Amino acid sequence: MKHPSLSSSIFYLPMTLVIVFVIQNILFNAWVNLTPNPHLALFIFESSTLGILLYGPSVLLGRYVRPAYLLIIAMCVSLIFISQYLYFSFFEAFLQASALKYVGQVGAEQSTIFALATSQLLVFLINIAMVVVAVIFSREGKSIFGWRPLSRNGKFFATVGIILSASMGYGLLFTMDENGLQKILHPAQTLHDLNSFTFSQNQLVQRVGVVNYSIGDVIGSLLRETRVTDEDAAFVKDLLSQKTGSFSANKYFGIARGRDLIVIQFESLEQAVMEQTVDGTEITPNLNALSREGLYFDNYYSQVGPGNTADAEFVMLNSLYPLTNTVAFIDFAHNTYRALPKFLVEQGYQTYALHGDVSSFWNRANIYPALGYETSVSKESYIPVEIDFETLSDEDFFSQTISQMKLFPHPFMATLITLSSHSPYIIPKNNQTLPIPDDLPLSAMQRNYLESIHYADAALGNFIAALKANSLYDDALIVIYGDHGSFTGISEHVGASSTNEFGNLRASQVPLMIIAGGSGLSMQKIIHTPGSHLDLYPTIVELLGFAPPQNIFGRNLLGMETPVVTRRDPYSKIITNILTPSLTYVGTDSGIFEEGTCRQPLEGILVPIMECKNLYDAQLANINASDFVVRGDLLKKFLTIP
Repeated sequence: MKHPSLSSSIFYLPMTLVIVFVIQNILFNAWVNLTPNPHLALFIFESSTLGILLYGPSVLLGRYVRPAYLLIIAMCVSLIFISQYLYFSFFEAFLQASALKYVGQVGAEQSTIFALATSQLLVFLINIAMVVVAVIFSREGKSIFGWRPLSRNGKFFATVGIILSASMGYGLLFTMDENGLQKILHPAQTLHDLNSFTFSQNQLVQRVGVVNYSIGDVIGSLLRETRVTDEDAAFVKDLLSQKTGSFSANKYFGIARGRDLIVIQFESLEQAVMEQTVDGTEITPNLNALSREGLYFDNYYSQVGPGNTADAEFVMLNSLYPLTNTVAFIDFAHNTYRALPKFLVEQGYQTYALHGDVSSFWNRANIYPALGYETSVSKESYIPVEIDFETLSDEDFFSQTISQMKLFPHPFMATLITLSSHSPYIIPKNNQTLPIPDDLPLSAMQRNYLESIHYADAALGNFIAALKANSLYDDALIVIYGDHGSFTGISEHVGASSTNEFGNLRASQVPLMIIAGGSGLSMQKIIHTPGSHLDLYPTIVELLGFAPPQNIFGRNLLGMETPVVTRRDPYSKIITNILTPSLTYVGTDSGIFEEGTCRQPLEGILVPIMECKNLYDAQLANINASDFVVRGDLLKKFLTIP
């Protein structure tokens, strides 16, 4: 009897690919720490169902179409696994369909992608290799996979089998969870519906697998309609109208009147590295010194969504919350805004935005005019001197910026965006000056991060010295803050904050310092009350002697209003934390308010969850209203509100 050849055994390729697909799903969840899985049996069943849906239809196709179909499906599956793995490795969240429109930003992140790639990714290429090998070793003179074409009856029964498999698999999922279909597709007819629905990415991927999640997210994004209704607009108008007349001056009002405004957004600067040393050397000596020359906020938090740096800019400049699942800088660049630069132009300021990246990055060239920047200076206007850096170095950026700043007419607002401490935090060897001992238990990326922060701190120190030498320091209000965390886990190794009892917030805690040399702010004062990027706009304009507009959602960090920080998951609608001096709320992955915890931070005791209910409802209303403002371009209608 003739033994079957390799090519004739390829009849079993689709089923083998299904088995490999299930294994890939299990390994993916294990490698991103979504184990143990309480629904493992269901997870395997759902993965098998999707595998049959993806690879099974190949048996219905003609002999020359089959391999092309299988190869395309295998490549798409591998692309999902690899892209989601890399994305989760850095952001600890899963890539969503809405991010596909930002694929043009990937070029700037190539170094980070390469740094995150591991040999584990080869597992997600096995399916492609199997199809390629099957094609290469198929026998001539037969169907390319050695299959006999299915008869009409065979195709009928194969189709029925695929349909039954899908019905059983997804039917079981939806009957076990009444919200199962909604959680995968989460369609919404209005933005209000979308804002009222929450889900946890991690729970969903753990339940159905990352490929199921990704396909469902694409379908859901096509089904969603995110229009703002008249009812939504009326809700926003009513909420903003309530702010009218609420302004009252405090002792700091106008203390920086007539001064220039210099805002420095410091890339990936975490609170954890402040006042810390490595082998006796300060990590951030210049930032430490600056924190003692003015107001230093050590309980301050980033507010970002999928856009990270771009979202930090957006929130700070507009005092609007970051959007979930989309980036305002790209999707809503042509809205009507009354951003901080536009507000200051109305007060007679000249406004400048300076950064060392290309003008198209994060669509800055398009949105900056809408925000009120009269002049934008980008990479094209700088000459690299430190040529070993992958991007324009902070030293080159600051030294050439000061040459331009000396010529700015007064008063001016200048926003500076740094770059050297951007992931993957690679600093050339000859610029590394932080002595990190070999036996310090840090990962390679954490070591790189500390080196990059130390370098960027030195560049900032030189810039501050240049401001003083050119008589710009004592005539300016200087604001320095970290845009977002580093995503390196460095806060678990250095600088555990005494003002932050919540570990899930520590990586989002960034320093803020406000300096006005020769004024009442020139004395050292550490402020422990909570704040975020949302609050910078009103804080700055009041220091400059102006009443803030009423179409903003932040609070003056130096005012009498109760400070509050509200954070939500960047990719869902779940409120994760609310911080005030008297109450703190911590949410859960379910997004259900009653399943969270409420605490009195001063006493450190848990209190009944309903004591946080009014706080939660008020903050949810603010977040939803902010979303409506951006998605519905409502400021075009509401700028008549004082």
